[in-house]
Amino acid sequence: MKGITIFGGGGHCYALVALILANEEYKPIVILDKNPSEKEVLGVPVEKRNDDAHITNAAAIAIGNNTIRKKIAESLTVKCPTFIHTTAVVYPSAIIGKGVQLLPNAVVDAAVTIGDFTIVNNNATVSHNTIVGNYCHIAINAAISGGCIVGEGTLVGAGSIILPEITIGKWVTIGAGAVVTKNIPDGAIVVGNPAKIINT
Repeated sequence: MKGITIFGGGGHCYALVALILANEEYKPIVILDKNPSEKEVLGVPVEKRNDDAHITNAAAIAIGNNTIRKKIAESLTVKCPTFIHTTAVVYPSAIIGKGVQLLPNAVVDAAVTIGDFTIVNNNATVSHNTIVGNYCHIAINAAISGGCIVGEGTLVGAGSIILPEITIGKWVTIGAGAVVTKNIPDGAIVVGNPAKIINT
């Protein structure tokens, strides 16, 4: 197996380490974190992150925060593989970017595009003809209906629903359990059913 360095030793790191190990092509060799709180995660040593220049193998980013994930991704020059859990469903017509993480029971439907370094978490569904931008996070049990556009850096909160043909702007935060019935502008925070903007 090929060695891979993981960035970020927080909660999402556990999910990513398990995902990589299930893939069986790569083996996590070290986890780098600026403020380590653990000495190891699932048997992988955690070290303080000081300088990324020595990274020569592949890398993966175990950080749920989309802004930080983008910053790290843009600093890397090594290969960043995509990892797809064996229970995830990916239709043959889907387009999946680099550094993407598709976790257990994620569904990526026909003619869907998933941008670079996006996370589609456990049991999340992205329906047909939807475009999801780079650095997004589709959280646990979220459901994006067909024909939607989700802009770069957007968080689609756990258990939320986006109705068909909706356009979501860049760097939007959709609260857990929200039901999005209308287009959402860039940078908005929306909550509730139906979802309403509480801050832009």
